Amino acid sequence: MIVDHKFFQHLQFLVIVLLLSWRTTFEHSTGMKDGIRCIEKEREALLKFKDELIDEYGRLSSWGNEKYKDCCKWSGVSCDNQTNHIVGLDLRSPRNNEESPRNNGDESIAPLRGKIGIWLLEIHHLKMLDLSFNDFNHIRIPQFIGSLGRLQYLDLFGSNFIGEIPHHLGNLSELIFLRLGSFNDGSLTSTNLDWLSRLHSLSDLHMVSVNLTMATDWFQTITKLNQLKSLFLPSCNLPMVLPSSPFNTSNSLLAFVVWENEFSSSWIFPLVFNLSSSLIFLDLSSNKLHGEIPISLGNMSTLTSLYLSDNQLTGKVPCPALSSSLIDLDLSRNMFNGTITQCIGSLSKLESLYLGSNNFEDVIAESHFFNLSQLKYLDLSFSPSISFNISLGWNPPFQLTSVDLSGCKVGSHFPAWLRTQTTLEILDISNAEISGTFSDFFGEQSPKLSRLNVSHNNFQGVLADLSSKFSTFNYIDLSFNHFNGSLPILPHNGTVLDLSNNEFSGSITNLCNKTSGYWDFLDLSNNLLSGQLSNCFANQPNLKYLNLAHNNFSGKIPSLNIHASLHLQNNSFTGEIPTLLRSCTSLTFIDLSLNKLTGKIPIWVGDTWTKLVFLSLKSNEFFGSIPSNLCHLAHLQVLDFSLNKISGGIPKCLNNLTAMIQVDSKFDGAFHLRYHGGFEGACVTWKGKKAEYIKTLKFLKLIDLSSNNLVGDIPTEITSLIMLVGLNLSRNNLSGSLPTNIGRLRSLDFLDFSRNHFFGDIPTGVSQLDQLGVLDLSYNNLSGKIPQSIHLQTFNDTVFEGNPGLCGLPLTKVCPGDESAQVPKNSDNVHGMKDPKEQEDQLIDVGFYISMAVGFVFGFWGVCGTLVLNNPWRIAFFKLLNNIMDWLYVKIAISKARHA
Repeated sequence: MIVDHKFFQHLQFLVIVLLLSWRTTFEHSTGMKDGIRCIEKEREALLKFKDELIDEYGRLSSWGNEKYKDCCKWSGVSCDNQTNHIVGLDLRSPRNNEESPRNNGDESIAPLRGKIGIWLLEIHHLKMLDLSFNDFNHIRIPQFIGSLGRLQYLDLFGSNFIGEIPHHLGNLSELIFLRLGSFNDGSLTSTNLDWLSRLHSLSDLHMVSVNLTMATDWFQTITKLNQLKSLFLPSCNLPMVLPSSPFNTSNSLLAFVVWENEFSSSWIFPLVFNLSSSLIFLDLSSNKLHGEIPISLGNMSTLTSLYLSDNQLTGKVPCPALSSSLIDLDLSRNMFNGTITQCIGSLSKLESLYLGSNNFEDVIAESHFFNLSQLKYLDLSFSPSISFNISLGWNPPFQLTSVDLSGCKVGSHFPAWLRTQTTLEILDISNAEISGTFSDFFGEQSPKLSRLNVSHNNFQGVLADLSSKFSTFNYIDLSFNHFNGSLPILPHNGTVLDLSNNEFSGSITNLCNKTSGYWDFLDLSNNLLSGQLSNCFANQPNLKYLNLAHNNFSGKIPSLNIHASLHLQNNSFTGEIPTLLRSCTSLTFIDLSLNKLTGKIPIWVGDTWTKLVFLSLKSNEFFGSIPSNLCHLAHLQVLDFSLNKISGGIPKCLNNLTAMIQVDSKFDGAFHLRYHGGFEGACVTWKGKKAEYIKTLKFLKLIDLSSNNLVGDIPTEITSLIMLVGLNLSRNNLSGSLPTNIGRLRSLDFLDFSRNHFFGDIPTGVSQLDQLGVLDLSYNNLSGKIPQSIHLQTFNDTVFEGNPGLCGLPLTKVCPGDESAQVPKNSDNVHGMKDPKEQEDQLIDVGFYISMAVGFVFGFWGVCGTLVLNNPWRIAFFKLLNNIMDWLYVKIAISKARHA
């Protein structure tokens, strides 16, 4: 988390500087003084432009308002102080994760929607147009923007534009700044970039996640832009096309950013060396760079920021490749080995050092940091072969802002040198093999500390009052330690609080008072907490994730105000699902399993919680029928009502659970924990055993209605859920025949219909479920012959036991008619001898094929038996044998028919 945050912060640093510099110059040149009145024609054009926009929350309420007749004072409008012409429209929408760190319900940041009207052409002197971070609902960039001939600044980033970038933008000959694209979207494309070569004044070009796969002229085009200072082309699928002839550059390029383009070392490094002799910012991260860093990189003496993270670079870090001018160095997430060279410690200008997630083997001592007096950001995370040997009295030459030593061998005690860092804002020493108490480690020494992660260590003891020590906290993770006693008093405001997997006990009254703070993410699971909740969380306006699972809470579920995820499983809650939860319309994840809840499943669940992807009411005392309204939960991927007292039939509308039909769920993001990192987790009964799913939970599509009192048959509509991975209807009172088209559920890995009252034949479609790892049809009233399938015969007879009418393999009971087929027919001729031709035909047509099949099976098993132990190979193997046996059965049938 620390690495990613700082990585993008530094990545955007130069952009922001250039952007602000341009804006400052623009504002100074235009004057933007109070009292300037705009031209009436342009005022009318603005109002017509506004009429075609959808401004849901009144961001443009000042436009046309009687109190604001001077349009130069309208929100986002800039005028020239001499000519009164409108020269700037700044209509960008602030984002929650940048300009507005927390929404807090402020609807004024809502994006503009609708249409970009052609009325902008009436504003002839427009120099600046910023529509970034709005939502224009997948429309194309209007071609007429290319007719705004005086534009110097154009920003359309992150506003949901799609399609080919209009080449008319090449007419903007005065353009200095251009930003297009979005984050990881790829909806904008350009098959060639020749139009860019006409932008002779262009200084800053940012095209992010624009699909440039076919733009083989991209490099030749940028070499023609003599004024270009910064070039950002990340995630653009840029083709590796070598210049057809030697190229000349203006040597003016300062920033070159092409992360996530799958470039190789042999191609990109020579290009960079010839592109500019004055680069100060180079980002080649998340490509396919391999081998060692070229030593010639050290010749770029002006380079101050070098990002090579997320590649496959190997070997030791070569000292000559590192310019002494470096301020930011990111080599994280590669395959470097050996020691952290001492030359890094001589980079006296270094402020940011990211070396995490490599294969370094080193003992870190004071000498590594001897000359790093400017260091502010340090990351050595996920390096288990790095340990520390630093004296207790060491006073570092630096004052750090951010430290990430997670996964390192920091030592058995808290590092004393960290207590000297009075400017710390972020500290991650999780999984660092640290023991001891915690209370005295911080206090007045780190007044700015806002993010702390000490999880997965061996800390112990009581935490009395964190609010007095960490008044500015927004992220605290103390999980997976041995803290005990009552919950501490916490800072007033925060984003993430994770105290899970400790030994806290008692009530949670410290969280219930008005001064306890407002949190977005709160995890108290796996502790020894008890008591009733009353209305502890009713006044938490920002609470998105609440996890109180695996404690001893009791009483009724109180009034809650949760926006995304609610975990209350494995407690002793009683009563019904509270009606007040009906107002939590944004919930995506609900787990109320393993409690003592009762009552009927509310009808409003399917009408209100329409964004649910996970719903578990397992192991409670719910009764009544399953409401058909649940079929409105189109995004639902896990439905678990097992071990209750639910009666009635299975709703026939389950085919409306479209997330169980689609190959890729459109709601996978609901499983991602936005603030904390990682993914939603849950414990489900899978193949008869409890299994915990975390990273893979989003791939699980499960319906478990087992151990209830359900009656009736299995609706044929359930076979429409073709992406269903698990289906458990066992231990009910279901009857009728099994669905004949059950073979449609080809994704099933787990199927349990046991201990019901099903009758009739086993459909042949069951033999087509070749992904099955677990099958249980036992203790029903099924009859007839078990479908012939090599895959079905891999299951033992317990799968089919308790069905007296069943016969055929793998059961020992032989089906009627099969016995007579095993008795040789008397086909003697009048002389008491078999007809020689018939005897030969029977030997070849029947016995020969049977022997060949048996021999093939045993021969193949003898050679490849060990390979079959691998589950995916086993499935492929049985598919092959199944096809062979089907062919043999046909041959035998033809032979028998010919001799009948």
